[in-house]
Amino acid sequence: MNIRLQLTRLLLGGFLSTCSTMINSAPADNTAATPGFLVNGFDQLFEQPVKAPTISSLQSSGDAGKRFVEELSTITPQDIQAAANNRSATATQLAGNFPEPNRANMEKIFNIALFVQKRIEQAARVPEGDIPTATASFLYGIWSAYNEGAEIPEQNLLHLHNQVAQLIASNQALSQGLQNANQADRQKLYEYLAMTGNWMVMFQDTFKKGPDQKMVTNIKNMARELLQASFKIDVEKLHISQEGQLSML
Repeated sequence: MNIRLQLTRLLLGGFLSTCSTMINSAPADNTAATPGFLVNGFDQLFEQPVKAPTISSLQSSGDAGKRFVEELSTITPQDIQAAANNRSATATQLAGNFPEPNRANMEKIFNIALFVQKRIEQAARVPEGDIPTATASFLYGIWSAYNEGAEIPEQNLLHLHNQVAQLIASNQALSQGLQNANQADRQKLYEYLAMTGNWMVMFQDTFKKGPDQKMVTNIKNMARELLQASFKIDVEKLHISQEGQLSML
């Protein structure tokens, strides 16, 4: 079972209904939803077009893909409940952008989204707090939400992770910016990407339930604004294939 779909079914206390209700009213301050990108050059990562690698150059995820999916499937309702009660300054800040009645549940949702990211890192065998993997989760969430709950096979997320990691590693200015940034700024960037990306993916379940057109429009507008504010690109340029290939043309 897709971990994000499983996650939505495990969420307790009406967290997901908060997402659906809240999305019909815009955040109190859209500009505050982004961290201002405290790492030099990060918002220019996709300044140049990104061409997807040819399918033939992609290796099958094989055993790594199977292990990735299996490890994510071990998340339990108890894990979700515990994660919801975590404390994070970033979650509090992000939740503060929404109408006051929704803030407590939105903070729980963002904490759950961060927990999911940490489990993704464990399953993908990357270090905790890995910014390339969090960036991939952010892009996948934006793409999914804008395309009305679109999904790719979960094991192919590994291809997306690897491609984004290669893009960041090959960008000398950004690599230097990450190296020069202090740990607190890197952590804020990581948590923002992880929380917003995995939150956007949670709307896959909303789309399966057939939301009204107002909600669809608001979710898509939210995805567009987040990507524009974060990376200065239009969401319609963002494409992810079923093989997990990223392109921005």
